[in-house]
Amino acid sequence: MSATNLVILAVSLLVDFTSAGVPLPRYEALLKEQSAPSDPTLGLYDDEDKVVRLTVNNFNATVVDQNHGALVEFYNTYCGHCRRFAPTYKTLSDHLLPWSEVLIVAAIDCAAEENNGVCRNYEVMGYPTLRYLGPGFQPGPQHYGQSLHTQDIKEIRETLAGMVAAENLTSSHNNSHWPNFHYLSENDSASSLFEGLSSVKQYVVVVHEPENTTLGAEVALFMTQWPTVSVRRVVDPAVAAKFKIDPSNRPLSLVDRKGEITAYAAEPNSESYVKKLWEVLGKKNITTRPAKVHQPLATPPTKITGQNELINEVHRNKHFVYQADLEQAIRTVLHNEVSKVGEISGEKLLALQRFLAVLQRYNPLGANGHQLVSKLKDYVVQFNEQVSGSQFEEELKRLEAQLSPVYSSTHFVGCAGSSPRLRGFSCSLWTLFHFMTVQAANNEESQDPLEVLQAMHGYIKNFFGCTECSEHFQAMASRRKIWSVPNKEEAVLWLWAAHNEVNQRLAGDATEDPEFPKKQFPATDSCSECYRTPASKSENLDIEWNKSAVLAFLKNIYNPLFISRYGVQREELLHPSEDKMRQKRQIINVFTDMDMRMGMLLYAFCIAMMVLAFKLFAFKGYRKKPYGHDVLGKV
Repeated sequence: MSATNLVILAVSLLVDFTSAGVPLPRYEALLKEQSAPSDPTLGLYDDEDKVVRLTVNNFNATVVDQNHGALVEFYNTYCGHCRRFAPTYKTLSDHLLPWSEVLIVAAIDCAAEENNGVCRNYEVMGYPTLRYLGPGFQPGPQHYGQSLHTQDIKEIRETLAGMVAAENLTSSHNNSHWPNFHYLSENDSASSLFEGLSSVKQYVVVVHEPENTTLGAEVALFMTQWPTVSVRRVVDPAVAAKFKIDPSNRPLSLVDRKGEITAYAAEPNSESYVKKLWEVLGKKNITTRPAKVHQPLATPPTKITGQNELINEVHRNKHFVYQADLEQAIRTVLHNEVSKVGEISGEKLLALQRFLAVLQRYNPLGANGHQLVSKLKDYVVQFNEQVSGSQFEEELKRLEAQLSPVYSSTHFVGCAGSSPRLRGFSCSLWTLFHFMTVQAANNEESQDPLEVLQAMHGYIKNFFGCTECSEHFQAMASRRKIWSVPNKEEAVLWLWAAHNEVNQRLAGDATEDPEFPKKQFPATDSCSECYRTPASKSENLDIEWNKSAVLAFLKNIYNPLFISRYGVQREELLHPSEDKMRQKRQIINVFTDMDMRMGMLLYAFCIAMMVLAFKLFAFKGYRKKPYGHDVLGKV
C-alpha cells in the first residue's frame, strides 16, 4: 500500500471514528492540560494536532508509571529532519487516535531550554528519536524506553502493536480498556469466549492473524472504543475453522452471546478489517461510546512582536550581519546544545574546549560576555576526562548570574523567519561561524588556518541538535577536504562554498522559508564583481566565481565595525559601535584642519595683544616717575 493511500485511509478512519461520537476522556484531558512553549518560535505541534505536547512540567505525570503506553517523539525545533517528519507524525497521531485509551502519541521539544534535563536524562543522542514507554514505565540506567528505528507510518503502527501486545503477555496493569491479546487455543469455543467478560460485551470479534504479523493486535487496538465488543486473535488454522474462519477468503468472524458465528471477507490489512467491522456493527445499531470528542480550541501561532518590521528591515539590508543573531547563536549553543548532553568526555570534551577557545578569541559579545566565555572556557579546560551537561549548565547559569546582564538582545533579527519555527538558530549558527572565520583571517596573532573550521566541525559532529544536518556536514567536510585548507583566507572561502552547497541542497525543501529562499550567495545584484561570468538562471554550483572579490565582500560584511545593532535592546552592554566612534572622531575633527589653524591664529593674536598691553602699561608707569620726583622736590 502506498504512503498516500495509507494517509487517506488514516484520515477516513479518523473521520468515521470522530463522527460516531467516540469519546477520548484520557486524551481529551491530556490535550487540555498541555501548555504552549515559553518561546513562541519553538515547537512543531499545536492545539489542532492530536499530539500530546510534553514539557518538563507534565512529562512524568503523563508517561511515567501510567496505566497506558506512550509513543514519545524527542525532537528539536531547529532540526530540518524533525520539521520534515512533523507532518508524518501528525498523521500518525490522527491514525492512532482510536488507540488512545491504551496508547497516546506525544512529543517533547528538546530545543526548549526548560526541557534540557528530560532530554539529557533520557540520553537522546539524535533527532527525531521515537521511544515507546509502556504502562508502568519507570526510567532507570540503560532503560529509557524502547526505540523505534523507522519513520514509516505503517511500520510504526505494526511495531507499536507488537510492543503493546507483548506488554499484555508479560506484565499486569490496571486498565480495563486493554485488549486481551492472548491467542485462542483448541480449548476455546463460541460459548467460552464470553467467560470472564462483563455483561456489557455482546460480541467477540475473532481475527485470523498470519504468522509474523501484528494484524490481529492492530484490529484489537482500533476496536478499544467499542464498549460492547471484544477482540481475540487466532493463528492456528484448525482453531480458526471452529469460528468459520477461512484465512484466505473470510479472515474474521463475529460471535454473539447466543453462539451464532458470522464470517466476513476483507482485504488482509487492519484498516480493511476495521472498516468492515464498523460497517457490520453499524447495521446492528451498535455504536461507540456516546460522548462527543471535545478538542481544545485551536490557538494560532504566537506572533512575534514587530516581526513584520524585522522582516522588512532584513529585506532592505539583506547583507547586514546583526549583533542580535550572533548573540542568539552563542546563547543557544551554550544553554541548549551543550547543556543537554549527558556526558561530555573524550572527543566531545576536546571539541567543547576548542570551541570555547575560538569563541573566546573571536567573541562578538560585550565586556560581560567576554568574561563569561573566558571563565566558562577556564572551567571546562580543568576537566581532563569528562564533565556532565548538568555540571556545565549549572556553571553557566552561575556565571551568568554573577556577570548579569550578559546579552544585549533576546531575539533574532536577520535570522527571524516569516513565521515561527522557520530559520532562527541554524541561520544564526552559520552567521556566527562566518563571522569568526573572517575575524581569524584578520588576526595576525594566530597562524592556524584550521582553528575556526576545526572548532566548527567538532561542535557540529558532537553537539549540533540536527542529526541529519550533522551527518551531511561531516560528509561534505570530508569530500571538500576541510583538513587541507592552506591558510585563513582560504578558510573563509571554504566555509562560504560549503554554505552555498547546503543552500543548493535545501532549495525548495519543506524547511525553506518562502520569504528567504535558499540561493547562491552573494547574488549578482549584491556583488556583480564576484562573478567572472553571468550566473545561470538556476544559480547552481557551476558558477565561475571571482574568489578574490568574494573574499573582499565577505570581509566587508562580517567586519565587526559594520555589525548592525538594529533590534538590540541593551546597547550599553556592547563595545562602542562604529557610529559612536565616528561621533567621537567628529568631535575631535572640530579642532583639526582649517578650524584648528584658525584657533592657532586666534591664540597667537591673543598672545600679541597681551604683550602689547604689557608694554603700554610699563611705558605709562615710566612716564609718571619724573613727576613724582618734582613733587618731592617742592615739598
